[in-house]
Amino acid sequence: TMSKKRLKIFRAVKWIVASFTLIFTGIIITFCILTYNLKEVIPQITNIELYDKDNNKYLSYSNNKKQSYVKLINISDYLKKAFISIEDKRFYSHQGIDIVRIGGALISNLKNKGISEGGSTITQQYVKTLFLNSEQTMSRKINEAMIAIKFESMYTKDEILEGYLNAIYFDHGMYGVEDASLFYFNKHASDLSLKESAVIASIPKGPSIYSPIKNYENNLKRANLILKEMLEDEVISSVEYNDAINEEVTLVGINPNNESFNAPFFQDVVINELKNYPDILSVAYKGLKVYTTLDSKLYKDISESINIKDPGSDIEIACYAIEPKSGNVLAIIGGKDYNKSTFNRAVSSYRQPGSVIKPFLYLCALENGFTSATTFKSEATTFYFKGKTYSPGNYNDIYPNTDISMLYALSVSDNIYAMKTHLFLGTDVLSRRLKEFGFEGEIPTDLPSLALGTKEVSLEELTRAYSALANLGTYIYPKVITKITTYDGEILYEAKTKKKEIANDTDTYILNETMTSIFDNKIIYNTRPTGAIISSLLTNKYAGKSGSTDTDNWMVGYNQDLVLAIWTGYDDNKIITSSSDKRYAKYVFADVIEKYFKDKDTSWYDTPSDVIGIDLNPITGFYGNMNDYTKTFYFRKSNIPWYIKMLYLN
Repeated sequence: TMSKKRLKIFRAVKWIVASFTLIFTGIIITFCILTYNLKEVIPQITNIELYDKDNNKYLSYSNNKKQSYVKLINISDYLKKAFISIEDKRFYSHQGIDIVRIGGALISNLKNKGISEGGSTITQQYVKTLFLNSEQTMSRKINEAMIAIKFESMYTKDEILEGYLNAIYFDHGMYGVEDASLFYFNKHASDLSLKESAVIASIPKGPSIYSPIKNYENNLKRANLILKEMLEDEVISSVEYNDAINEEVTLVGINPNNESFNAPFFQDVVINELKNYPDILSVAYKGLKVYTTLDSKLYKDISESINIKDPGSDIEIACYAIEPKSGNVLAIIGGKDYNKSTFNRAVSSYRQPGSVIKPFLYLCALENGFTSATTFKSEATTFYFKGKTYSPGNYNDIYPNTDISMLYALSVSDNIYAMKTHLFLGTDVLSRRLKEFGFEGEIPTDLPSLALGTKEVSLEELTRAYSALANLGTYIYPKVITKITTYDGEILYEAKTKKKEIANDTDTYILNETMTSIFDNKIIYNTRPTGAIISSLLTNKYAGKSGSTDTDNWMVGYNQDLVLAIWTGYDDNKIITSSSDKRYAKYVFADVIEKYFKDKDTSWYDTPSDVIGIDLNPITGFYGNMNDYTKTFYFRKSNIPWYIKMLYLN
């Protein structure tokens, strides 16, 4: 009987063992099949570096992040050893998961009655960073282990370690050891000391908890723990250990990619522009060097001026600068603070331009027989157009109530003169011309208020159109990228200068001369020129035009070497009431353009051979009386007013 019982027990145990063996084998086979069929791979590393016009690097962009990617060979041995000692001692011997460490972690967790220790390898951590979330679930851990095993069969240990060290997060927006090293110590990852390496390796366990800037003591304790582990692992000597323990580190805390001096708004425009070159991006794994038109000094000057001249309100600002002769976009700033708002108001915001649209109207007038001395009477006026009335007013309802010249109308931004010009020419003329100057979207052909800037535009559109005026009617297609090469210098793209003639050089020259009058403080009749408030700050000759609506202020100025355009306003379209808010754009313009030309040779346009200059009264456009202030008006020799023609001898 006893032997029968033993036989039954033996058979039951045998059956249980066989069943468990079969189930376990099935699980292993299923696990292997599932692992084999996984599609996850290490992403192909794309490295892009941006350089300014003087060939200074201002951004590293890796795998769709503003970060630097660094090869394993360029990472300090101390840093590599520190990570392996604290994160995964058997990294070079396991196959993706560490059974010994998992067992130790299980025992520790059972003792502590909770999850106090993890068993993840560097490979598993890398997998989690690439593909998974931080959920503490069994399914996520199984998935993580499967992909880790798959990775170990596909990639070398060094490939996995390199990817891991470039992917992990170090707080303060820093990903990867290179940018972390630059941020915390202003050093490349290759140049870190042993102590600095331990400080960096301490952070990923809990970036906000172990950031040495936020929590220095927490970081120091963990850094010393890492040094002790390295000593016990015999990867550093006792002398190195003692020196590192006693070393005082100096923290910097400067973001290598996102600070304002690295032109973040300009970066975004360039990165977006690169999408137009898919063939080139397909070889980005080789590493791309993108040479751009950014003028870093100008960008810095604009940023400083925005802060210095800030009226202390929530008003926003955008700036756009172009070199008209080359079409090179030198600077784009889309707001006061990129860290608070990445919205680029220079390229993505559309607002009513107000009077800054008028130069294109007056160009149309010059092309159709007007001169800068042509007069209309400016007074309170109701216009009748297609059965409807329209009664625009001048600023503050100030009217000269007399005939005024185009030059005077432009200098004080007289709306009645602009409306009479617009209706005299026909409302379709300006609409057509604005399209030819590159303004996009629907531009109505029968809109009286078009001449007063009611059609919304972007600052980018406006600056590009003005660049054609600055270049005497020749539009050089703007560009932000001049050349793209591989890291080893192979040229993949080189920008060619594209241009088209939009307007006649004589007409644009006369317009440009007329537009200098906005800065002429001596032109006074019923009101002052719109640029008078900053004229004393300007030492060079510029053409310019300001514009304002209830919610927007604009200032555009230029010569043959630079077009600088500025917009200010509130994001919520709040009405601008304070005088300091209203003057913000003008003061930034004056400050920036004067700094730009401070150490540069610049000159005004040469007068074309078919143009003559005559001194006249700027208000009437007629000869001045004895004590009148007179100003030079410029005329095409074939289109001279009768009263000048009588005296002008060829």
